[in-house]
Amino acid sequence: MKLFKSKAEKEQERKMLVRQSMRELEKRIQKLEAQQKNYIADARKAREEGLPDMELLAKNALKMTVTERKRTYRMLLQARIISQMKDMNAMTNEFLKAVQVISKDIAASAGLDIAKITGDLKFAMDKVTMQTENLNDMLENSQDEVGEFSEDNSVISDEEIDKMIYGAQDGAGDKFAYDDELAQLRKQLDK
Repeated sequence: MKLFKSKAEKEQERKMLVRQSMRELEKRIQKLEAQQKNYIADARKAREEGLPDMELLAKNALKMTVTERKRTYRMLLQARIISQMKDMNAMTNEFLKAVQVISKDIAASAGLDIAKITGDLKFAMDKVTMQTENLNDMLENSQDEVGEFSEDNSVISDEEIDKMIYGAQDGAGDKFAYDDELAQLRKQLDK
C-alpha cells in the first residue's frame, strides 16, 4: 500500500469526485421533479376535499421544490463549467511545457538567445500556474457559496404556483416563467 498518491492519481481522484457529485445533482433534479408532481396532486386533492390549510401547505412545499430545483440546476451547471475550465487550464499548462522543450531545442540549434526564450516561456507558465491556483480558489469559494444560498421562496410567484396546480384560467396554456429559466439551464448543461 502506497502512503502517498502521485499527482496523476490525485487528479484522477478529483475527476472521479466531480463526476460523482454531478451525478448526485442530476439524481436530485429527478427527485425534485417527482416531488413537484406529487405536491401539485396534493394541492388539487386538498382543494377537492375542502382543506385550505393542507392546500396552502402543498403550495408552499411546491414553491420550495421549484426553487430548490432551480438552485440544483445552477449548481450542476457551475460544477460542469468549473471542471471544464480546470481541464482546459491543465491542457494549456501541458502545451506550454511542450512548447518550452521545443523552443529550447530550436534555440540551441539556431544559436538564438535561449535565456530570453526560456524567460518568456517561464513567465507564460507562471501565469498558467497562477490561473490554476485561482481556479482552485474559485472551486473552494463556489462550494462555500452553495451553502449560502438563500432560503427565499419568492423565486416563483403565487400566481405561477396556482397556474401549475390548477392550470391557466386565461387560456394561456401551462407555460411558466420558471420553465423558461429551467429550459435555459438545461440547454447550457447539454452543451
